[in-house]
Amino acid sequence: MRSFLFLTFFALAAPMALAQDPVQVDAKHYKVMLENDQVRVLRIHYNPKEKSVMHEHPASVVVFLNTSKAKFTLPDGTTTTDGGGKAGSVRYADAGKHQPEDIGTVPIEAVLVELKGKSGTSSPVALDPVKVDPTRHKVEIENDRVRVLRIKFKAHDKTKQHEHPNGVAIYLTDTKAKFTLADGKTREGGGKRGEATWAVAEKHSVTNMSAKPAEIILVELK
Repeated sequence: MRSFLFLTFFALAAPMALAQDPVQVDAKHYKVMLENDQVRVLRIHYNPKEKSVMHEHPASVVVFLNTSKAKFTLPDGTTTTDGGGKAGSVRYADAGKHQPEDIGTVPIEAVLVELKGKSGTSSPVALDPVKVDPTRHKVEIENDRVRVLRIKFKAHDKTKQHEHPNGVAIYLTDTKAKFTLADGKTREGGGKRGEATWAVAEKHSVTNMSAKPAEIILVELK
């Protein structure tokens, strides 16, 4: 009898646990861009006046692709209207539940990097890009979970050699880049505006292959 009750409770509890996942309960507004054992990256899109359902996220970094206005309704019924942001801005949010609503006149377009696991798993880097190449690498946010960098390249620009821990790159502009690794080998990378890619820890220099400036947000994991 006790085993039956436990199994019954587990069968009921499992859907309840999933019920807070925005991808499960609101697939219209949240799409998975990439996922591994360290992050899940979501693309967020709301049309004006559209509202979500109550859901939750772990600690996350949000990158706004356009200027938007959003209202969050919290589980206790209180609301806040500072849920949006300016195009290209970045915000860190602790884990929590909310019900978003687009209260502006344009769609909300954003990329959300949800953090998994614990901090302190990344290896320290010797060639910190903020120190060796500060004109191109600026710290936007730093705490015990992440360091978020804004990286800007001029046309056909090239960085000094540096290194990063594992992270996620979000492209604010169409970007085509060449990476020269510590052993001299090269590879091409980059992405379209609004795309995100997993950036494995490595030492490299980066060349902007385009005749236009490029801007990237890099969420470095700690």
